[in-house]
Amino acid sequence: MPTLSPTTAAPAASPHRTPTPTVTPTETPTPVTATCADLDTAWAAGDWPAVLVVLQQLKAAQQSCGSDSLEAKLYAAHFNYAVALEAQGQPAAAIEHYQAAFAVNGRGREAIEALARLKALPTLLPPPCQPTEVPPYLAAASDFVTITDRGFMLRNQPFHLRGVNYYPRHTPWEQFLTNSDLQEVASELDLIASTGFNTVRIAVWYDPLFTCDPEKAIPNAAGFAKLDALMALARERGLRLIVTLNDLPDLYFRPLYTDDARYDAQTVFIVNRYRDEPAILAWDLRNEADLDYGANRTTGRFTAEAVLTWITHIAEVVRRNDPHHLLTAGWWGDATVTNDAVDFLSFHHWTDATAVIARIKAMHQKSSKPIVLEEVGYPAWDQASETDQAHSLQQVISAAEDDGIAGWLVWSAFDFAPFSTQPSNREYFFGLWRIDLTPKPALTSLPLRAEP
Repeated sequence: MPTLSPTTAAPAASPHRTPTPTVTPTETPTPVTATCADLDTAWAAGDWPAVLVVLQQLKAAQQSCGSDSLEAKLYAAHFNYAVALEAQGQPAAAIEHYQAAFAVNGRGREAIEALARLKALPTLLPPPCQPTEVPPYLAAASDFVTITDRGFMLRNQPFHLRGVNYYPRHTPWEQFLTNSDLQEVASELDLIASTGFNTVRIAVWYDPLFTCDPEKAIPNAAGFAKLDALMALARERGLRLIVTLNDLPDLYFRPLYTDDARYDAQTVFIVNRYRDEPAILAWDLRNEADLDYGANRTTGRFTAEAVLTWITHIAEVVRRNDPHHLLTAGWWGDATVTNDAVDFLSFHHWTDATAVIARIKAMHQKSSKPIVLEEVGYPAWDQASETDQAHSLQQVISAAEDDGIAGWLVWSAFDFAPFSTQPSNREYFFGLWRIDLTPKPALTSLPLRAEP
């Protein structure tokens, strides 16, 4: 088990898997009794008890040391101390510090995986019960995108999907449905639509949308108000949405693939609410579920059989409750394993044009369904990397279109502003637009043209 630096996170399969750090309340400042130099010295020596003492003193004084937040440092220090204790044959003490790391960051995958391995996961308290009335969602069922041969149709005309994956640039990932500013969302969607894109893919995290007993799918009015507004903003701009369900699920305490009572009820509520919404092109059942069984050659937590059985199950659940919208499942690897459950195949690609051609040809040989390149992107944070980004995107998308795909979506529309508790890293710079909304060269390299 590796030692973590303050901001180390478990490797992400695609950029939008980055977890949000947990922020604890600030405390009243007290005189500083330790310095950042003390922290560096203790960290370099691997003296984790001393590191924890120094961090607590720095936190109490509301001090910072470099770009890494003290919360990130505290999580890493507890985790590293636990690793050392476990190596010394002290599992009980190690569990105590793994649990302390989890208390600092409840989405810290390293700590959760260690606790699961040691069969010491803590018992989670149920979410707060604050039910509020959610008004009905009204939409006129019309103009849905349909399948024809290996492509899409809209209003009896071919619809070639050209899109972007989207989070607001200041509130990505878990902050999307909790902290996003709808005026900013509107202006960003204006920019996307005016440039010639016709499709936007979003991911729906269920936690902000439901409260109380998960099995009862009691909606959270604030969360659904934000999602309702997003649907309207897309519709008003003529944008179609691919909505990814079951995003950022619990895979340890109440695992997605075994806890049908919880996730089915929530999914049913969502797809029933928006079943008549014409702005939705498709439901994406789960993002990169094949990584959960180790498709990227890492050890998966679940078996391929369990994940694929669930994909078939949840597809049936969605179809029973929404007869209008298409289904897909965004796949990291060979998307043809989802063929029987979906209306079109979606795959993600992070390497070069030669590889994308081989992947598409292999999928065409196994399936007659439309194929969408649902995520493709490259980080670009300076002039050189922006030039490389433009070249790579142009090559891959041109090659994919030549091989007869039904459409593509770039990851991502915008660069992201880093969280206040986390420094920037490459995951923040996949955008076609910079934070200040100036376009990168990659934007002009894309084959965008007006749709009928």
